[in-house]
Order: sequence, then structure tokens, then C-alpha cells
Amino acid sequence: MIYCLFLVYAPVNLDKSLLRLNRFLTLGGRKAKIIIINNGEQSYEILSEDIDLIQGDNSFFEFSGWEKGKQYLEEQYTLKEDDSFCFVNDTFDKNHYFSWLTIWLYNKKLKLAAKHYSGFILGRVDSRNIEYKVDQLALSKWVSSYFFVVDYTAYQELIFINDNLRAAVEYVTDESIYFDQMVVDSAMQEHINGWLRPVGKGWYRANYSDNEVIRNKSVAILHEKFLSAALIAKNIELIHVYSGRFGRIVRKFDKRVQDYRTRNRK
Repeated sequence: MIYCLFLVYAPVNLDKSLLRLNRFLTLGGRKAKIIIINNGEQSYEILSEDIDLIQGDNSFFEFSGWEKGKQYLEEQYTLKEDDSFCFVNDTFDKNHYFSWLTIWLYNKKLKLAAKHYSGFILGRVDSRNIEYKVDQLALSKWVSSYFFVVDYTAYQELIFINDNLRAAVEYVTDESIYFDQMVVDSAMQEHINGWLRPVGKGWYRANYSDNEVIRNKSVAILHEKFLSAALIAKNIELIHVYSGRFGRIVRKFDKRVQDYRTRNRK
């Protein structure tokens, strides 16, 4: 069985998103269960026995929503060691293009990972030739949190909420973000400032978001990084879905399609 915790705020088209998700989840005859976690203000009516709908928790953004979904899953279902778990937010087909080729890659690499690893997380892995530290845990690579899959071993090690990370963002100005240096090292501070308070190219909303939005985004980025760092500390394997020549071609294709969609959406 593969369980999918699908966190939504304001999906472009929920029905289409669920269709795309279901294509991946059930590929090869897998049994799937989708739990929609509503972290937004819209209400939804779900008419499928294969889909549950629960109210989320936005106190730590998508991460607290997933934590609530994880708690629900453990209360309502009997999980098994051969189960897989997919965590998705609604940007997976809004800010990204989730093509059939990407679905095929995820399916192929999930099968390979299940054969070769006991403890893995599969997704888009970003890496740098720098070691960062977040709340004492080191990392030089991380999985983007908009779409990832874990096996049962990795699922048990997931840490979605860390109270130290909210307090670590001390204050924000129009020029910079200031952190608690005991929690966020200088390399990670520079990384986040380069993305959210860029001199050149950075986050697409960086230049017109107010300081509170930038603060919240900083807390979310720290949680994304800490999620991977905590798994690395437990010897969980990070698997890049777009690795290899073919994977790079697929990623480039998806990005070009998404860029075209974004231009025509304006």
C-alpha cells in the first residue's frame, strides 16, 4: 500500500491534481490511499472511498499540516513495513510541471529503492559543495519538500516540527534576515538570505513580499532543510529522482513546459 498525504492551500484544480497523483500512486497495480490535508480556507466535498479529507494545521505551515496528517494516518490505519508514504503539497502541479515522464521516473526509482535500501527518501535532491548546519545537524544536500516518497523505515524517522527553528529567525529587515547563530550557521544564513533577500536572482516573490512573509518563508526553509538533515543523521538514503542523463533531460523538459505555462498564465 502507498499512502499519500496531499496538503492543499488553494489548488488550481483539485480534481485534476488528484487525477495526476492517482496515476503515479496506482501505477503497476499498487493500492493507494490519499489523505487530503486542508491547510487553506476553502472547503471541499470528496466523494471517493479512497480519499479522506481532514482539517490541517498551519502553525508551522505545510510541516505542521503533514504532522497532523501523519498523526491521523497512525490513528486510523494499521501501517505495515512494506508500505510507502508520499508527501505532496499543491504546488507539485501548480509551480511545477508533473509530466508522464516524471511519473515514470518516480515509479521506476521507487521500485529500485525498495529493492536496495531499508530507509530512503525519494524526491528532487538539491546539493551544494558546502556543509550547512541547522540546529546542530549537518547537511550538504536536501530533498525539496513539494513532493517526496519514503519507505516505512524513513517514515518512522520523519521530524516535521522543530520549535527551535521558529525562534531562530530573530528579525527581518528590507535588506536582510537575522538568525540565532547557535541554531543556524553562517553558511545557511547566507544561503537563505541569498534566496529571500537577493542582490540578483532569488525567490520569485522576494522583491514584493513584506517582512512577515519573508520571516515565515525563512522558517519554512529551515524546516525543509532540517527534515533532510534529521534523516541523514539516521543514515536514511536521499535519492534524486532526476539523477542520470535521462533524468536531467526530463527535468529540463518539465521546466521548459512550466516556464511556458507561467508566461501564459500572466
